[in-house]
Amino acid sequence: MMRKRLMAVLIWMVSFGLLAACGGKETYKPVDIQAGVDKCEVCHMLISDNQHATEIVLKDKRVLKFDDIGDMFAWLKENGEEQVGAKFVRDYRTKEWVELEKATFVYDPGFHTPMGYGVLSFQSEEEADKFIQEQGTGRKMTPADLANHTWEQHATQDQHGHDSNH
Repeated sequence: MMRKRLMAVLIWMVSFGLLAACGGKETYKPVDIQAGVDKCEVCHMLISDNQHATEIVLKDKRVLKFDDIGDMFAWLKENGEEQVGAKFVRDYRTKEWVELEKATFVYDPGFHTPMGYGVLSFQSEEEADKFIQEQGTGRKMTPADLANHTWEQHATQDQHGHDSNH
């Protein structure tokens, strides 16, 4: 009788452990940019390994890469977020990957970005504030603000030196 009870408790513990492991939140990770190889999902330009690169990791683990956060939002507008597992941006100063929902953004139409959207990403609100103070311009934005942003392109030069407004 004691053996059956012990076996039942053991089976329950193993089953619970397996369920807990399977029921955990899916984790998604950004991947390195292969400069000169990777192309933007929207404009198909080569992506530089710089602070403007962004990525979407789909639930099936496929990674979509973008040369400018504006192109990422163009893709989201067209395709929706149903298959999106995670969105990543890079800190403007350190180039570290940051989950989009945890980042703070600064916008100014005069900021040069690959496709001219003028939105820069920062790991912290403090870094964004510091950048605005240093530049003397820029509007701080939250991830929620980005969803309502107009995403207008402003004249810029792409990484190849051509005027670009695709």
